[in-house]
Amino acid sequence: MLKMNITEFRDEIKTEMLGYEEITEALVEKWFENFEAFIDAKRPSGLLEYKGSQVEVMLKDETDLFMMVDRYLAAIVNEDLDNYFTDWTF
Repeated sequence: MLKMNITEFRDEIKTEMLGYEEITEALVEKWFENFEAFIDAKRPSGLLEYKGSQVEVMLKDETDLFMMVDRYLAAIVNEDLDNYFTDWTF
């Protein structure tokens, strides 16, 4: 199990996203806006642990992180971002 605080997770996922030329800085920010809204709503997730004002992300391993980025990349390439963020789960 890979456990990281929200800041570490943000850094890791941003670094991975920016490794693809299709994922621009603006698209990274769009993903984070949706992610922050998800957290602010304290929506249930098997990957997030809410501890008061602190949030930790728990992944099985780095593969989970890569899969998140790959799904986002596929939505960008397929011009399907609206559907990607509809009923978005984390």
